[in-house]
Amino acid sequence: MSLPWSPRKKLELTPSRYPARLKWLAVIGVVPAILLTQMPWWALVLLLLALPLLVRGWQPPQLSQMELHEQGLTLIGRHWQELEQPRRVLRVGPWMAIQTPKGWLHLFDDQAPRAQLQPFYQWLWTNRKHS
Repeated sequence: MSLPWSPRKKLELTPSRYPARLKWLAVIGVVPAILLTQMPWWALVLLLLALPLLVRGWQPPQLSQMELHEQGLTLIGRHWQELEQPRRVLRVGPWMAIQTPKGWLHLFDDQAPRAQLQPFYQWLWTNRKHS
């Protein structure tokens, strides 16, 4: 049986624009919770003013390179990781999260053309761990 992808496929990923949007969505989601807390007004104002500074440096760990080969999938982001079988894979709209032994990695549709990502999606789907 022949596979739809070559034995070795390497893909360089570009940085995504989605993490910047996620930062501000997180801020918008947290503000109502902060406003509903029973804190003194001065602490509330201080926390709301500090919130953009706290979120400024946050970014989800993203992939910068993926390589598909016979033994598994190599993921390169902050860390180099070799996967024979992914633990969990979540896919919602343009976002996909892959659970690895070193934590979650995030992949967004705007990092590469969908046709180039398709073999990786297929591998992750067919080799996922069944609970």
